[in-house]
Amino acid sequence: METVLQPKIFVDERERSSGVADHLIKLGAYIEFKMLEIGDYLFGDQIVERKRIDDLVRSVFDKRIFDQIKRASEVYDKIFVIIEGSPRKIRELTDRWKAVYGALAFIAQQNNVSILYTSDVEETAYLIFSLASKINARSPSRVIRKEKKPMTDDIREWQEYIVQCLPHVGPKLSEKLLETFGSVQKIFNASASELSRVEGLSEEKAQDIVRIIRSSYEPRNKSRNKPLF
Repeated sequence: METVLQPKIFVDERERSSGVADHLIKLGAYIEFKMLEIGDYLFGDQIVERKRIDDLVRSVFDKRIFDQIKRASEVYDKIFVIIEGSPRKIRELTDRWKAVYGALAFIAQQNNVSILYTSDVEETAYLIFSLASKINARSPSRVIRKEKKPMTDDIREWQEYIVQCLPHVGPKLSEKLLETFGSVQKIFNASASELSRVEGLSEEKAQDIVRIIRSSYEPRNKSRNKPLF
């Protein structure tokens, strides 16, 4: 039987009254409210943008959804757009319903975006809980990364490779960190508070990075494993 781990989910303050967080808590999720610059729900390096049908229609015509997806793609490895409510309502809200479906088709073709549908708040919460639980289940705390080193003399590739070896840091976030601080050395010298100012990196994750960088190394034959998380 598969063990379901308690997922930790960051919830945007503006979603506090939606009812989704209440259902997530009932399901057993650990919830932390904060002002997210991008998205509505965050877990790991993945983010959820929740759209009720009426909000979806408005965001297509004011082009807000395209900006949201673009900004999220620059920071996070995976974006889930959850559309809540009956799609039939789109035709009731606008005569330009074809434009809405055209926008959804465009968004769905982005490499790191998935569009999912739910009927109501309760289903949305269960879907988010399931997604976050899968992240927890496949994120063991003691995995040594063994990606191949860059076979090049391109300094940028080596810099990105080194930064990506830090916990919680993927390709997009490594670029963000390097663009913000300017060098690998400055990233390594930064405090948790300074690191957490980079979009996509929470204070908790920043503390993990600082702990790795500043902890003294102890030879394997002289000490037991020290879990980070």
